[in-house]
Amino acid sequence: MKYQVTLMCDNGKYRPVSTIVDLDTEDITAIKTRGIQKICAQHYWTKLNLKQYGYTKVKIRIYDKEKIDKENEERYNKIKEEKYASGEWKRPKKERIK
Repeated sequence: MKYQVTLMCDNGKYRPVSTIVDLDTEDITAIKTRGIQKICAQHYWTKLNLKQYGYTKVKIRIYDKEKIDKENEERYNKIKEEKYASGEWKRPKKERIK
């Protein structure tokens, strides 16, 4: 199963950093450890750098690509319709004929 592990800065100074971890276990500590190791390897960081930058909060969620894509598409369509209704965007000519 795939999990998304996100490290967040406790004071909000830096942006969150995340990675995808593919493990068969449901053990939260194993998932968290593997995620932190992968993020450190990707950014050439050590645990000292994590503490220095304030990345002390960890969030974990199940990563389901189809569900996330569906939610993003629904959110985009909602925003698009709001923009069309307010007049900020104009509909494409193909859609105006209807």
